[in-house]
Amino acid sequence: MQESWIVLLGGNELNAGFCELAAKWGSKLAIVDWNEKPAIPCDWHIRLDIKAATEVEAAVREIAGKIRFAYTSVDVATESVARINAAEGLARPPADALVRARDKPAMSAAWADAKLLGKQYAACTSAADLAAFARDFRGKLIVKPADASSSRGITVVEADEIGGADWAAIFQRAAGAAWNGVALAEEYIDGTEYTVEMIGDAEGHVEVWGVSKKYHTANTGKNRIAVKLHYNPPDVPRERLQRIASFAGDCYRALGLNSTLGHFEVMEARDGRLVPVEMAARSSGYIATHLVSVLSDAPGAYLSRYGDVLRGATIRSGLIPSDRSSMYFFYDPSPGIWQKNDANLMQYLPGSIRSLANLRARLRTGLNIAHIDTDNERYGFEVLVAPRADLTIENVMSAERRLYADAVESALVPASPA
Repeated sequence: MQESWIVLLGGNELNAGFCELAAKWGSKLAIVDWNEKPAIPCDWHIRLDIKAATEVEAAVREIAGKIRFAYTSVDVATESVARINAAEGLARPPADALVRARDKPAMSAAWADAKLLGKQYAACTSAADLAAFARDFRGKLIVKPADASSSRGITVVEADEIGGADWAAIFQRAAGAAWNGVALAEEYIDGTEYTVEMIGDAEGHVEVWGVSKKYHTANTGKNRIAVKLHYNPPDVPRERLQRIASFAGDCYRALGLNSTLGHFEVMEARDGRLVPVEMAARSSGYIATHLVSVLSDAPGAYLSRYGDVLRGATIRSGLIPSDRSSMYFFYDPSPGIWQKNDANLMQYLPGSIRSLANLRARLRTGLNIAHIDTDNERYGFEVLVAPRADLTIENVMSAERRLYADAVESALVPASPA
């Protein structure tokens, strides 16, 4: 059998599922990563900046004709991925659409033109711009970098805080985390947040593999950091999940995307409106390799389908149905001291719930648990899967409370789900 390669741009530990996937497929794994050593093992480390599309494309010519596909979990590397795939004769999304999917003001403008946006926003190049928008709007705001991810640089500003807010500090926090130095101020939408994982083909069809209900930590400052992504959650009717999936497809197409993965974040407002948060032309680590694949098949099915689309396959629009549920669970103890080396969530869950992958290395006796400020500061995770009826938020929250009561000194008990 001919040798084949997966080219992974970014060697973060949350991409470790690609090691398992490459082994399952009998492929070799090439990792492009500027660090001296990636956080996960591979067959070939290419030490380059993943944003340097021309250099990266040239470097992988050594394995031309053998590449199954290139992939990244990082927004700034989507053009590099597209060029590698195109050089291999595979489909690629339009370059201008990839730009819109990296630039939050640009995507908001596209959604506004398509009558999909449903919120007020402003791209701010100074603290004065930010303060002026806040004074004119006079409602609750969220301020974020215009082109960053991982929950970096975000500040939520309550309506009654606008008059006394330190706009210089808030602007610098957001703009300082952005590649382009721009802060995006948006109307804060109260409601429930969801994420959507999808694949679009060259004909404009968008197949949705998973919709997750998102839960955020209380153990932070004025930020929004996800600690649970619950895919195909049993507490959300299938009709509502289908509606969210359809809206996600509309927002994907409005950016001009095709022939790429899509990761979408959306708010369901208290009045039932769907309001887009942001879109990325990629997926993310274990979400791509495990979490959405296991809803309808086995680990790797989502990316196998992606490879088919890159080779010209036509897909059907809509949500793929499933009787399973999965969850990206991040350990989120309140501040305190961890007491037990071997304590983990699985000891407290029903036996029908399995963990496909985990990261528990930081959960060691003596760990000083503090508030977190970005996704990268979370303390570890489990990739959970079970029949839909068993993987309930109540089961997970009950296990979580028992774990922290046993393993953390002076921890606060997590609140029950809303």
